[in-house]
Amino acid sequence: HQAIQLEPENLIYRRELAHVYYISGDMANAEKIIHPLLKSADADEETYQVACRIYSKMNRYEDAKEAINKGINKFPSAGMLYAEKGDLYTQQKKYKDAAAAWEKGIEKAPAFHLNYYNLTKVYFFTKRYLWAILHGEAFVNMESFSSRTEEIKKLIFEGYKHLFSDLNQMALQGKLNQYEQPKNFEQSCMNIFDNLRNVVTGGITENNLTMLRTRFLLEWNKKFATKYPLALMEHQQKFLLNGYYDCYNQWLFGRLDNEKFMTAWTQKNATLMNRFDTYFRSNKLVPKENQYYLNQ
Repeated sequence: HQAIQLEPENLIYRRELAHVYYISGDMANAEKIIHPLLKSADADEETYQVACRIYSKMNRYEDAKEAINKGINKFPSAGMLYAEKGDLYTQQKKYKDAAAAWEKGIEKAPAFHLNYYNLTKVYFFTKRYLWAILHGEAFVNMESFSSRTEEIKKLIFEGYKHLFSDLNQMALQGKLNQYEQPKNFEQSCMNIFDNLRNVVTGGITENNLTMLRTRFLLEWNKKFATKYPLALMEHQQKFLLNGYYDCYNQWLFGRLDNEKFMTAWTQKNATLMNRFDTYFRSNKLVPKENQYYLNQ
């Protein structure tokens, strides 16, 4: 309050105060402060985000939607606003709309991580395993050391199991010819996975996943990398070229597959793992603009 009395025009102080009221559950005061800020020419991304949360908490979903859309129109590449919009739809159980908002977030703000996190879960549970794997791997390369990281690693690992189980089912039903002449990014990925099915015939383990993913990268570079450039594939390629791809795959899948083996492997390759750790922390994935292939 004192800060606001000293600088009554300071939007950030007022927005922060609205946020404090929101957190303490005083919605009447929160709304009273945030409402005029939405009309201000200086309103920033957080202003719209806080407004959306306040209205949403008051069950005024139309006002919440109006606030977040206004923010997105003003800041079309603010990833957090798309994340917020998806959360708003989720609260209303409008899951398709939520997924569409997060997808828009990845398209418009590819370097913002939370939209990948949300979508990995959506795609895993709606059985679109390829996208769960791709979005999941992008996420863990951006947020690499949190409980969410561990949650998503698990979905990537399980995603591969389901993906190949689906491919094997399709093979039995003679439905795989749709991938022979791939027409888009997704079919191009499936084309390579289909050709590599024999690598994982014994089931999915960290060891054969590393083989599968190494061969996938080599094939991808030969066939599709020029047509569909993707920062994630280039990022993996760098691990491979620097001799860290085994370490990286251990980091991704080792604990999920066989913790005893991973511990032994890590001890045996301690120097290499330490070098990988340093490299990994200082070479983060930065997804690029114009590499959005989902609905094409």
